[in-house]
Amino acid sequence: MTNSTFADEEKLPIDEQDEDEQPWRSEFNSLLDRMETLEQQYQQQQQQQQHEGATKGVTFCDEVHSNNRLYDDPTSAAEEPETKNGTTNLRRHSLVRLLMPKPKQNNRAQRSHSAPETTLSRSSLQYNIQESVFGLEQVEARYDEFHLPESSYTFLITEPILSAPFAVGLIAYAVSIACLALALQNELDNGSDDNPYSIAEVTTTVRIVQYLGCIIGVIMDDEIPTGLELIGKALEQKTDGEKVFPMSKIIFSSILRLSIGAMFLACLFLVVVQESNVLDIFFDMIALEFVETIDDVIFELCKRGFFSRRLKVVANQEYVIQCSSSRDARRVRKWSKRFIRAMYFSTAIILLSGLSIITERQFEGAFGCRSLIIDFGDGVWEDAWVMLDQKCSVDSDCNNANHRCYSGDGFCYENRLLIYSHFNGYYNQEGNAGERPRYVERNKEKGDPFKSTIPAELWYCEDIESWVLSHPKIRPSLDADEINECNWLLRSGETEEFDLVELSTAEQWFLWKGQIQKDYHFQVSCAECANDAECNYFGKCKSEPDVDQKCDCIPGRFGVFCEHEIPCEVIRSEKDPNTTLKIVKDLDKDGDNINFVNIYGRPLYQAKMNGKPISVMRRGYPGQEEQYFEVKYPVNASAEVAPHKHESPVEYFDDDFFEIYNKSTSFQQLMSNYTFLLRYTGRRWYGQILDPGLSGETFKEEEYHAFWMNSFSGLGQDDNSTLIISEPTSKNSPVDVDFFEMRRRNKVFEGGIYDYDYSPYGVMIPLVAHDGAGFFHCNKP
Repeated sequence: MTNSTFADEEKLPIDEQDEDEQPWRSEFNSLLDRMETLEQQYQQQQQQQQHEGATKGVTFCDEVHSNNRLYDDPTSAAEEPETKNGTTNLRRHSLVRLLMPKPKQNNRAQRSHSAPETTLSRSSLQYNIQESVFGLEQVEARYDEFHLPESSYTFLITEPILSAPFAVGLIAYAVSIACLALALQNELDNGSDDNPYSIAEVTTTVRIVQYLGCIIGVIMDDEIPTGLELIGKALEQKTDGEKVFPMSKIIFSSILRLSIGAMFLACLFLVVVQESNVLDIFFDMIALEFVETIDDVIFELCKRGFFSRRLKVVANQEYVIQCSSSRDARRVRKWSKRFIRAMYFSTAIILLSGLSIITERQFEGAFGCRSLIIDFGDGVWEDAWVMLDQKCSVDSDCNNANHRCYSGDGFCYENRLLIYSHFNGYYNQEGNAGERPRYVERNKEKGDPFKSTIPAELWYCEDIESWVLSHPKIRPSLDADEINECNWLLRSGETEEFDLVELSTAEQWFLWKGQIQKDYHFQVSCAECANDAECNYFGKCKSEPDVDQKCDCIPGRFGVFCEHEIPCEVIRSEKDPNTTLKIVKDLDKDGDNINFVNIYGRPLYQAKMNGKPISVMRRGYPGQEEQYFEVKYPVNASAEVAPHKHESPVEYFDDDFFEIYNKSTSFQQLMSNYTFLLRYTGRRWYGQILDPGLSGETFKEEEYHAFWMNSFSGLGQDDNSTLIISEPTSKNSPVDVDFFEMRRRNKVFEGGIYDYDYSPYGVMIPLVAHDGAGFFHCNKP
């Protein structure tokens, strides 16, 4: 051997050695360190013996030189190079022993009698060196063997194609890939048009588990690295010209393994991003891991002989690929391991990067509905406390006996009627609360933000782990002991859900009306479209600011999903066909294909009138028929005046609305010239007597709110102008809707000899004889 050949075998620093020797590098270096120590001890003994030999006239160097020919081979002895101090390189001799037969033991060299007890004899040193070399040989042999995995996929490499073991391998693959494919299809079927992969909105805890799940999944998957490693071994065989196992079979088995690993990771990623519960993520991961390892289970059953004797014999055999030490094979092995390592890290990076993108979009609300349409139903609270703009210290600082001072914030509060449907309409996501979207009320025109009106909010209250509706200016109570958590007006049961659309139908809700009303129902729908079909094919689904997509309706249609036709422009009263109301025009100032004033998604109708509006009130006057209105007298009432009659078309004393209002000069003046307005307030149409100057130019539809504009507060004459009211409806116009005349409908009428403790809307007297007949009808052009 040449000197350069032995130089390759010298111990190198760990970071300078080939990466493919990494598994046994530390043990190899440990053996070389031990041999170097023995060499140093031997040289020290040699120097001591030379010193003693010079004293006794004995030349010990010749003996040492003679014995350095370990194998009595003059050729090899002649080729031995010397170190700088003239001694033989002992490490080189130790490596030569790997290639030559074990020599006979030479007993000529004896330890000097004058040497210290700690010195080593020549024979014991040789024995230690040989023992070290034998250990090194075991290390190299152990790490140069590659054992095929104990898997049914190994049958695809070692067994003939037309054999039972080979068929078992194919069956194991078919079962695994079929299960994973069905799982993947199931995850994809969970999606929708606006959220194709059904990505869930999650809490911080679940989000952390999602990241851990991706990392754990990459570690759990051993099919991809095993398949790549087998391909590397096949290339090593090809490099050395050896074919212990057919390369085509190795490649075929590896491709099957890679496909299983890829399907496993795809299913794992979808499971991680779709689940919103920690335990569900872990359970699904365990299930997928079991499906991926079906081949190992089948192999173990074969090994134990559950299927057949032949399969037992085949499964219990050990298949080994001897790794070559040639330079080309080592290069292939090195790069294959590098590639496997790169695949590990790149797979983890891809999964984590994808999850990071999803996380960022989750914070933006991209996978949930960002705009809702909410109908709060017919819920009414008769004694709500509403904040006024007046500051106070005590109740006497407030202007009205119906007002109270709340010490918590130092403002006066008014006790009034709260009709929840007045808060119907658009609610858009603005930020988050409790790691969930916070939905804020929008204006009643097009769903744009209010400019001055303070909106209601629908958000997640962590104190009670529930979704709640609240408003900063409305309090459930002014007594500290009665204030509920988060000042909620409406709340869900305890839940961790993110989706309010689903939650509104699946969960029990509670309404506050001075006390809790259980099992309350209301409707929540997403105001966003996913395709043109959701626009009823009467519009295009287009992207809009603050929402994902919104319907852009064609001319002649309007509504959130273009579900309404343009309403009739002129309507007439059932009682008097000559009494007509016209739609209030907007002249399309908003550029939305709607040329009428639009509030709560419905038009306004108006008519100029004077005097008592008998044409929009109940037909006829009862005379002496006491049961005309089907309302009995109060128990202790006088028989002289029935509470719900018109005695004459011009006298008001028997009509509470006109009787109270007619006492003021301003009302008398108003009755000579006023606008009768018909408008929608979220769930019902209100017919009101208003100032004659109202028009499309003067009406501020972008800030209109039925509650804050006191459309019907139940308080008194100063803020009540509603005369007739419809049944609850979602129709696009008042045509064919039943109406009622309202009596005894607010607190100003309390007192006197009559008991006026009626419903929140007072006494509702039908304006039509039969249900469904409708009080207003369309005048066709």
